[in-house]
Amino acid sequence: MFDEVKNLFNKNSLKSCYCMSLEKNGDNFTSNTISFGKSHWDNEEDLNGDHIFRLMSMSKPLTAFAAMQLVEKELLHLDTPAEEILPVLKDIPILNENNELKKQKKQITLRHLLSHTSGLAYNSYLLNTSKKIKNLSALKKLSLFMRGMMPYTDVFSKGPRLFEAGSNFKYGTGLGFAGLMIEKVTGLPLQEYCEKNIFAPLEMKNTFFKIPQDKINEIVSLGIRRGKNSQNISKVPFKGQPYFSFGRKSYYGGTEIYSSPNDYANFVKCLMNRGSYKNKQILDSSMFEEMIKPGEFDQMFERDNQYNFFMGENGRIKNPMNKYGLGLTISFDPNISRPVGSIGHGGAACTWFSFHLEKQKAALIFSNFYPYNDKEWYDMVVAFEQEVYA
Repeated sequence: MFDEVKNLFNKNSLKSCYCMSLEKNGDNFTSNTISFGKSHWDNEEDLNGDHIFRLMSMSKPLTAFAAMQLVEKELLHLDTPAEEILPVLKDIPILNENNELKKQKKQITLRHLLSHTSGLAYNSYLLNTSKKIKNLSALKKLSLFMRGMMPYTDVFSKGPRLFEAGSNFKYGTGLGFAGLMIEKVTGLPLQEYCEKNIFAPLEMKNTFFKIPQDKINEIVSLGIRRGKNSQNISKVPFKGQPYFSFGRKSYYGGTEIYSSPNDYANFVKCLMNRGSYKNKQILDSSMFEEMIKPGEFDQMFERDNQYNFFMGENGRIKNPMNKYGLGLTISFDPNISRPVGSIGHGGAACTWFSFHLEKQKAALIFSNFYPYNDKEWYDMVVAFEQEVYA
């Protein structure tokens, strides 16, 4: 089993990788796993399913799930102005086609935030994913920075937004603001809300926004390829996120969750059960169905093809035939390694999961290093999904 995945890992330069397949049979799930490498590059402990990975954007489905729990309880609403809860949203300007900052004409809703149709992009120094921002003159970038519109130390992008709400798709920071809405209406930090309403009910014992001190050594090593064609992957010295969080009181629902493969598999099982886990309804099935409705826009990525250590190259998993629901991606390309209609999401440090409701199968792959979409890692994703969904 997984012979091609083994062959690829043995030939490539990846330091570690953990793969898990799930298959649903009635009310039960069977799983198969394969692990490569050590939990830390300098120890002898084999990587296992309880070691903790940085989910990065695989945090987004969990935050969307939390938001939909509150929609179910009518504490949040998908189509009412989000600025009623977060007034700051109405003050974030839009950068128009003439590179002028303009006030919004249409209000942002929670649906826009969860579906990446709010116009909010990743505009920070490390995670700039927009040509529109990248190609501005140095003077305009400086002007935006001085006005606080492009904070390099705060993942909560204050803009500028790239278009009017609902008029286009741009993958960005909307899920972070959805997390702030959760904190506002519940009066709880996002970690506490998720712990009580998602992590504990799903028996996710190694899942956190802020890692407890006694779990620090369970976090797997983080690496970064030294260059596009390099076979050398360097170890990143820090154990935290790849951006600063000092001065922030709120948690960022877009990227800040840590979890283990075994824990995240429980979340995937819940999704495959349309919101149920071990006969407990964690989210009403109608809310889950809302999450997986494809949006009207193709999942376009307007970045150029220049290599970037964090976001990688365009293409591969970032398929233009994908569509985005609410916190989840739906695949529509018949020529890739998972079936049409598969649902999933990835994370910038090379993590990915997908599942198919009709086949009742899922694939999860964890390998914390940059860049995302690394070809050696992606080849393993393809081989693994091909076998899982065969």
